[in-house]
Amino acid sequence: MPEKKINIKDHYNEIVITFLQPYTLYFRAYNDGVAYRLQTRFKDSINITSEVTEFNLDQGTPVLLPLVQPREGMDRFHTSFEELYTSVPVDSLQQDILAYSPVLAGNYNAPKIGITESDLYNYPGMFLTTNGGAGLKGIFAPYPLAERMSVGEFPQLIVTKRANYIARSEGSRLSPWRVLMIAAEDKELPGNDMVYRLATPATAADHSWISPGTGTDEWIIGINLFNVPFKSGVNTATYKYYIDFANRFGLERIMMDAGWSNYQDLFDINPAVNMDTISAYAKKRGIKLSMWTLCSTLDRQLDSALIQFSNWGVDFIKTDFMDRDDQKMVNFYHRVAAACAARQIMIMFHGAFPPKGFNRTFPNAVTREAVLGSEYNIWSNKVIHCIIVSPTAATPCLFR
Repeated sequence: MPEKKINIKDHYNEIVITFLQPYTLYFRAYNDGVAYRLQTRFKDSINITSEVTEFNLDQGTPVLLPLVQPREGMDRFHTSFEELYTSVPVDSLQQDILAYSPVLAGNYNAPKIGITESDLYNYPGMFLTTNGGAGLKGIFAPYPLAERMSVGEFPQLIVTKRANYIARSEGSRLSPWRVLMIAAEDKELPGNDMVYRLATPATAADHSWISPGTGTDEWIIGINLFNVPFKSGVNTATYKYYIDFANRFGLERIMMDAGWSNYQDLFDINPAVNMDTISAYAKKRGIKLSMWTLCSTLDRQLDSALIQFSNWGVDFIKTDFMDRDDQKMVNFYHRVAAACAARQIMIMFHGAFPPKGFNRTFPNAVTREAVLGSEYNIWSNKVIHCIIVSPTAATPCLFR
């Protein structure tokens, strides 16, 4: 499926270096950037204890990066990937900072370099920290050995013990691509599709069933309906009203967000919700259903839940509260997206790391929440800064 362009040209020069040891190194040079990855050639399974990745820049080079904020009771690798971006000289970064990619480096009058990765599978995502000088180095969440379920309205698995390795896998494998997107001007960056080009293509040939579109979502307003002849809420009458609304205004589907079932049991349906009635009514009105799920629950009930969703005519689901990208969690994304694709169900990931080419491997993963969005207006005083770089200024000007 096309991403930003109908036709995506994958033109590059490549050097392959095969070592006497069981390693092969791949370098690629494109017109709009460079990338490299490592291949291992061991016969037996391996524990990968670390990866040394560094990006060295000139002294004083500004970097625009999202700094992970610590969470109480969790280690530093727990984040929803929704941080504000901060612009600072690379050599002024504190030793204990942690950022996730993509990160942008470059002066206002110099080429910009976007640092990121692609083809992330069976491996932890790349965080970045200072290398102690004028550069950044990769840092990776160790493999989770033990987890606990948090308490609260939306429980999630919190890592309580990590291994002394970042990944355990088959001995013959490819690492993710380390990617440097290079642009002479900022305006070139949005059209850069290197991450997509470097990702593993989808295995299925037929994607005609994938049809993202418009829909309703009641969560952010708390089903705030007025002047209706029924009690609004998470109930059958309200969802029938939303179906009628979608039909009237040309929307394709409605979202049944958190509350339609017990968060920890997708078969424990809210007593006020009759799914058979809603499903039949939606089909009659030509409207599709979309369902919210808690990721730990979906993981536990995946196969049976997808069968039930298909029976209800659901063609799109959302899963939420992952907030990690260690190897175990990255594998969850792949397992769920593959299972959904097998049943022709689209999926949206919330509390999610950036796609990093995932949308090429799984085109049914049509979108994800991996930025600070307007929902923060409900519970947070965070201010989204608009960064405007003046052609005559030495540093960016920040406006609130």
